[in-house]
Amino acid sequence: MNGPGNTDATRRYVDENYPIAIVGGGLGGLALAVGLIKHGIKTHIYEAAPKFSELGAGVSFGPNAVRALGLIDEKLLQGYKKHATFDQDQIHGEGFAALRWGTDERREGGKRAGDFMAFVEDTQYAHVTKSIGVKTRSCIHRARLLEVLVSMIPEGTTSFNKQFEKVEENPDGTLELHFSDGSTSTARSVVGCDGIRSKVRRFVCGPNIEAKYQNEYALRAVVPKSEAESVLGPELTNNGQFYCGYNGYILTYPIDRGEFINMVALPKIVDEAWPSSTEWTVPATKDDFTRYFGNYYSPIIGLMQKHHLPQKWALFDLEHTKSYAKDRMCLLGDSAHATLPHVGGGAGMAMEDAYVLSSLIAQVQDSGNIERAFQAYDTVRRPRTQKLIQKSRGSGATLSLMMEGVGDDAILLKKRLEESYFHWLWYEDLEKQLEYAKTLV
Repeated sequence: MNGPGNTDATRRYVDENYPIAIVGGGLGGLALAVGLIKHGIKTHIYEAAPKFSELGAGVSFGPNAVRALGLIDEKLLQGYKKHATFDQDQIHGEGFAALRWGTDERREGGKRAGDFMAFVEDTQYAHVTKSIGVKTRSCIHRARLLEVLVSMIPEGTTSFNKQFEKVEENPDGTLELHFSDGSTSTARSVVGCDGIRSKVRRFVCGPNIEAKYQNEYALRAVVPKSEAESVLGPELTNNGQFYCGYNGYILTYPIDRGEFINMVALPKIVDEAWPSSTEWTVPATKDDFTRYFGNYYSPIIGLMQKHHLPQKWALFDLEHTKSYAKDRMCLLGDSAHATLPHVGGGAGMAMEDAYVLSSLIAQVQDSGNIERAFQAYDTVRRPRTQKLIQKSRGSGATLSLMMEGVGDDAILLKKRLEESYFHWLWYEDLEKQLEYAKTLV
């Protein structure tokens, strides 16, 4: 996008008078805004909803995501730690989560539903987690993390009820954003943080890159700690558990400083079509649990049926080879690389994106160089985030006892999951990644 009036003087004018536009005020968009504001970069958020809000309950962060928060802004990490929940189990040392049989094992004399299977643990890199003051995985209620992020956004930085429709280049090289209410706004560049159904993505990747439904959905419940402990006992309540079954699994972990237990049931292959072409969520009932989880560990199913949230969530992902950047536009988080939840790294990858992108933007001197910053961001972020999509598909199959060569072998299952979490996801050197990206600008 190099218009006829895009001279060096014009670029300086653009930099001084127009913000970087962030389309979408979810966790990723807000984290990027916090990073840009820390660097003194003028930015403005355009959010389609009438207020900031987050769907869902808990979100899981590995050490990579927690490190990214501190690199974006130390105050953001402090806020996270204030609200995050950490497993209380002290028996397994540098543990992550227990694997349990969600159903009876399909062999004579096999384990019964609820029995211990294996423990996914971190032994090779424990020193890394200690260096940032966390054990391994931690969890936070999405609403609490949203509150922390919003508290760091200055008043006047956000416009609500702004449903993005299109972007056009002006003669002076600025970008004109058009919204569904007929209003427009001018920016020097645009970052699409508008989620899995991103409209900004059409202008970056073209119209054919869309998320695909993977014949999976999520059923969720939030259970008071006291009730969960009375049914499951303290150990199963206060520590992360995977209940692995044939063709699906259930994940449980504490949130809200341990006061509630987040429970998510994930059937691997759903044998009915998703009932809506426009909505990600549809009403959930108790019958949804018995349809796919009727033979699973009954205490868990009973709690989930009693406390289930009113919706079930369709699961999509966004595997593609297109660049996350084009001219002075780029994509961040789910708009670029939405993934299935089976590794729990999607939100964490958005935090990594925000750290790398805000730092690269801070390095460039004017809007004429921001295109190179966006391309450098794409170079370092796309391979890692697209790999997560593949890893997450494999992890879902593994936890559902469907992975070829692994099946219901507890030893192989443990090994496979530890490789998925620790060996590449949790211990990425983000500062080294950024330094390499800076050499490309």
